[in-house]
Amino acid sequence: MGLTRILDLIVIILLATIILMPRPDATVKPALTVDPERRERVAELQSILIGHPDDADASIELANIFLDGHRPDWAVATIAATLPLHRNDYRLYHVRAIAYADRFEGAPAYAAAQSALELCERQPPVVGVPPCDEAVRGRLTLLNHTLASVADVDMKKTPYLAKERIFQQLHPAFLARPKLKAKPPAKVPAAAPAPE
Repeated sequence: MGLTRILDLIVIILLATIILMPRPDATVKPALTVDPERRERVAELQSILIGHPDDADASIELANIFLDGHRPDWAVATIAATLPLHRNDYRLYHVRAIAYADRFEGAPAYAAAQSALELCERQPPVVGVPPCDEAVRGRLTLLNHTLASVADVDMKKTPYLAKERIFQQLHPAFLARPKLKAKPPAKVPAAAPAPE
């Protein structure tokens, strides 16, 4: 009885080795497709957040790198860990809205954009958060209006409807350069008559 059990274990171990052993033609790819310098920065930011989980700047920078690497789920998780500690930071909600939009989730993206815009427009401004200037307010307003148009659309099932509504909100605009006033042509001095 003992010998058959040992043989059974050996067969199971060999079978698991065969099944779990990687194929020789398997290619390994990095989980985050960004430049090596940015991957090193990710490691630095993650170590900062382990020591100081309340660091909003590190969290925002890390989430933006994840968004650049097409990992919106990681960006949402990064922001979700910091958001309870900084409920009044419009920047966290802004990145959260972009991450949810990148995941094709319209309703939570719109809710986060609304929160970001409300916090940006709050008077007096929140202490400890960079001021929300006109450029940031314009970006948040544009994001809010765009996400409002797709908040009720299931972007995973009807991507063409979502694309159409987004393009309606983000229609391309052409601003002509201001025309310069034409200067009057410079008077050319009359040539003196040639001596005869």
